[in-house]
Amino acid sequence: MSHNRKFSVSGAVFLVLVIIGLALPGSFLVQQAGPALDVTGKVDGTALLTISGASTYSSDTHFYMTTVSQSGEPQMGVPGAQALAALLIPDQQTIPIRSLYSKSETSEKVDEENTQMMTSSQDSGTVAGLEAAGYTVPMTVTIEGTTDNSPNQGKFQKGDVVKSIAYAKDGKTITTQIVSFSDLTGALRKLSGGSSVTVTVERDGTTVEVAATTAANEADSTGWVEPGSKLGIAVIPSDIQFPVTVKYGIENIGGPSAGSMFALAIYDRLTAGSLGGANKIAGTGTMSYDGQVGAIGGIQHKMVGAASQGAKYFLAPATNCSEVVGHIPSGMSVFAVRSIDDQIAAAKAIAAGDTSGLTTCDDVVAGSK
Repeated sequence: MSHNRKFSVSGAVFLVLVIIGLALPGSFLVQQAGPALDVTGKVDGTALLTISGASTYSSDTHFYMTTVSQSGEPQMGVPGAQALAALLIPDQQTIPIRSLYSKSETSEKVDEENTQMMTSSQDSGTVAGLEAAGYTVPMTVTIEGTTDNSPNQGKFQKGDVVKSIAYAKDGKTITTQIVSFSDLTGALRKLSGGSSVTVTVERDGTTVEVAATTAANEADSTGWVEPGSKLGIAVIPSDIQFPVTVKYGIENIGGPSAGSMFALAIYDRLTAGSLGGANKIAGTGTMSYDGQVGAIGGIQHKMVGAASQGAKYFLAPATNCSEVVGHIPSGMSVFAVRSIDDQIAAAKAIAAGDTSGLTTCDDVVAGSK
């Protein structure tokens, strides 16, 4: 066989292998902007947010939850051709499957977990929005265990129900009854690390007083330290008694990242006036039961989705700001938030047309605010 023929055969084989490689599923996922949905509006005629059992108010503000669209599955990536094409498209991103999912995770398991997280985000977002609007939301706060390096190792038991926390101040004993999770964290925000407290719990039907010590909060990824202290315990809120009925009309979207916008929209509906004026305000972030905003994934894509709906303002978790800077869509202002109080303040500033006092993601990354 001549050299030319050998090269021709080798080239043909190589070409076939390349074609096969481009056609077969690989080890990468592709992510891009998903739908940005108006939480205050409707999808296919169904309202995304319905509130009953309380006086509600109309608003000209539109709050958008943002999502990420993903191609590929936990056990099977996209074809090589699609992964290669995504490298050339600015608003798409290729991600190794194993950076997101373990080998044991299946599509069914991931879908189930995402559904559970969406339900949990709706519950916590509802609680945060209602409490910000002045409602009391009773619940049971149960201890799941103590965290690593907790100063209270061995003092609490799994299943303890927190009833109150007390501490001494100016010669007096200050006692806070724990009706909701925010009661507990609110009391701890008034105490510095190393404070002595008495935590009353219900343990197997018996009231037990636990002498505990608080620990200082650690700095987050931006260097910010939350005021107050912590007990170093993991708790689970349950038996939530909602004083207002809130229903969600969201289907086929999972994950916890819509909680912050749910909470903000609920607050707006339950308070008079248009919180953010006649503006489209988008955002993302988890929302805890005591109103704290947490980091999420895919924020660059979420900003693109928000911009596609005409949103000029975006509320981002402060701990996501390093991923925001340098990727903000043209004409969009992004403000960093750490709590529902920050969100409300940002919306009011947007409505007033003066956002000069707000913290931007550039401020956070620069360490100036």
